[in-house]
Amino acid sequence: MNKNIESTLTISGWIIRMVILIGLAVAGAACASATPVSSQLAGVIGCDVSKVTITGVHWFKDSHGAWRVVGVITNNSSKAVSKVVTGVETYTKSGQPADQGEDVSAYPDDLKPGAQAPFTAWIDREIPGLDHFDVEGDECILADSAERGSVDVRGGRMALDNAGAAQVTAELFNPSTKAILVNGLMAAVYDQAGNLVAADYVNVATRYLEPGESGPVRASLDLPTGGAQQIKSYKFFMDPLISQPAPLPLNVSQDVKIISHYTDQKGQFHLVGQITNPGTKELMTSLQATVYTDSTKSSVADAAFFDTNVPIQPGESLPFDLTGWGALNNTRGLWDQLARKNAAISLRLEPFLTWTEATRVAKLSLSDGSVSFNDQLVLFTGKVRNDMNGRINAGEVVAVVRQKANGQIVATGSQPLTITDSAAPGQVLDYSITVALPANLDPATLDTEVSAVGQQP
Repeated sequence: MNKNIESTLTISGWIIRMVILIGLAVAGAACASATPVSSQLAGVIGCDVSKVTITGVHWFKDSHGAWRVVGVITNNSSKAVSKVVTGVETYTKSGQPADQGEDVSAYPDDLKPGAQAPFTAWIDREIPGLDHFDVEGDECILADSAERGSVDVRGGRMALDNAGAAQVTAELFNPSTKAILVNGLMAAVYDQAGNLVAADYVNVATRYLEPGESGPVRASLDLPTGGAQQIKSYKFFMDPLISQPAPLPLNVSQDVKIISHYTDQKGQFHLVGQITNPGTKELMTSLQATVYTDSTKSSVADAAFFDTNVPIQPGESLPFDLTGWGALNNTRGLWDQLARKNAAISLRLEPFLTWTEATRVAKLSLSDGSVSFNDQLVLFTGKVRNDMNGRINAGEVVAVVRQKANGQIVATGSQPLTITDSAAPGQVLDYSITVALPANLDPATLDTEVSAVGQQP
């Protein structure tokens, strides 16, 4: 997944954030450059791609059956390189093209002369007759001469999960007196001889760090057959840029709270809580959670994030459930082990993906609702009607399960409405949400509620 952020962006912060959100959702998609065309042409003209090599190319199928092609980018030129456009070619045993190949852009961001960075390509299709891949550099772009800082990587940990993937976690710390915007963010794992085994963009990324602030980073890397026995070390790659301060419109210690955490019957870890918007404008934000191996916070066991899909209205609270974990979801009994060591959990809001806006968000009406309990699962189904006076371009349904005795939230789930372009006034959309409960809960002691909101363009 390409999470590159161009350092020369000049468009508004709101648009920047939306571009990044889209980029995070599209695996393997190359970010469109926001650098002016004239700057791109200058970068191409001044960059000698013949001196930027990709070696050690190897490939394997990942857990989803897609091809992963990896290698090592080496900058043998005298100038720093930010982007390399490559052709990933496919060949049969006889050396003939197996299919049309793939154009893949790599973003080493600020690859200094003589330095190396990992290359990765993701190709999700069958290639009849494939014998091998070859990666050829087509063009390159020089790195911008932006002011750069440094970031410390601490509390790092590499573990193999039950699926045979490498879970690499750490904490990024800004030791300087200036704010840092972290560009790029890839992880790579190596064998004992220092050879690259696998590489990928991270799943959880800290982007903006105030002086003295820290935030989590996590990568889940599929490995080739036998790769689990090979890997001995790891490394994160990033480009820390000096940035302007970006104050948050809310306070995580006051406006975000953890309500509960549990592991469901399928072994998925849940961190349940709610975010309250204390301001006077609608709020979009990204919440990150870090689970440490013990109370000293010396090592990061796992990290996950929760992004709002529709702005939170002023004074409103949005329940959340962080479920997209790595090791906690894929290593049996891990949370129980961590709990015995008094594992710490910390929350942070990512400023790069947090902003307020003046937009119209309103509650939508529900109909034909049905709630059914089955083996520690709750299924919510029904219909949502756009009863706003105008089209909506986004919407979300939120389901909540509470204790009858005290109204405490025990579980929650949500679903963005499936809207193509926009939904007209009066249009009806379906929803279906499955919520996994903590173990041994009696449905007779629980209440449920469903709500829906829509946002106008």
